[in-house]
Amino acid sequence: MEEKSKELAKCEVGWWRAHHEKDYEKVIELMTREYELMFGADKEKARKAVMLRVEAAKMHDKAESTEGEESEMYWKKAEELIFQHFKVILGD
Repeated sequence: MEEKSKELAKCEVGWWRAHHEKDYEKVIELMTREYELMFGADKEKARKAVMLRVEAAKMHDKAESTEGEESEMYWKKAEELIFQHFKVILGD
């Protein structure tokens, strides 16, 4: 179990670092591996969930850079994408 925890920690910090360096392909690769380990998902399912999360993060960024109704629209899109993300990863 300790080895799995170490690998998860490396993936988590690795994707943070990749995000900081704006290496988004590496972010996706490391998050996908993390989901495989954490949720026991196959690579295809893990990547699909990660891609939904990435799209939700883009909506989050847009929501923070706008105001009023436009911001609310982006928050709602983010919530829907995260809902889909959890449906994929949890198998709902």
